[in-house]
Amino acid sequence: MAAGVAGLKRRHAWAIVLACVLAYEAYAFFIKEAGEAENIATASDWHLTGEVAGDAVLEQGLVPHADGFDGVDVWAHASQESQGSGGVPPGVVRFTIMRSTASGPLTVATVTHPAAEVVATRPFHVAIPRLDVSAGQGFTIRIAAPDATPGHGVRFEASGPTYPQGVMTLGGRQEWGDLQFRTSAERTTIYRNLRHLRQSAPVPALVRSDVFLAIMLLLFNVALAVLIHDVAFSE
Repeated sequence: MAAGVAGLKRRHAWAIVLACVLAYEAYAFFIKEAGEAENIATASDWHLTGEVAGDAVLEQGLVPHADGFDGVDVWAHASQESQGSGGVPPGVVRFTIMRSTASGPLTVATVTHPAAEVVATRPFHVAIPRLDVSAGQGFTIRIAAPDATPGHGVRFEASGPTYPQGVMTLGGRQEWGDLQFRTSAERTTIYRNLRHLRQSAPVPALVRSDVFLAIMLLLFNVALAVLIHDVAFSE
């Protein structure tokens, strides 16, 4: 009787441990993201940049830590004069992403959005065509509001000088602090990285399929379950 109770407890413990391992594996493999670059201001050093309007263009250098760089989040506000009049900045905000090269900056993407939309959404996500090779490379985000006049432009949330991999400038002059931003990238989970590697590697089509990956994961987890079972019931 006592042996049967002990065996039942062991089976319960085995099931609980296995469930915890599988849950963490799923989180680490499919959900947990790594490699995004960001600069988020703390409450003590949060401030707004100078105004982006007309020829006053804001630039911030940044370095993504993952391949598949495909966008940047920024936090925008209408200038005080526009807020006071109940209006929004006129025209559009133009976002340009440039890659640093030996021969100088190379424009890789330019997108425009209505200024009213940019200041109404926080954070505002600037989506760009995916750059498959981006990890560790230097980029610059350039923000312009060409239709806005002084007093009716856009300001952006910023931190103190806490981001060592880039410099913020406004109108060609270095600004104190750094733009608050967060990059997004396609290859930020283990699953996405493996999918990219399988699809780009010179291997048979079967190996590149998701079915192959699912079978490999199943076999791995079966072996893991057997290992945990043997440890739990070893004498």
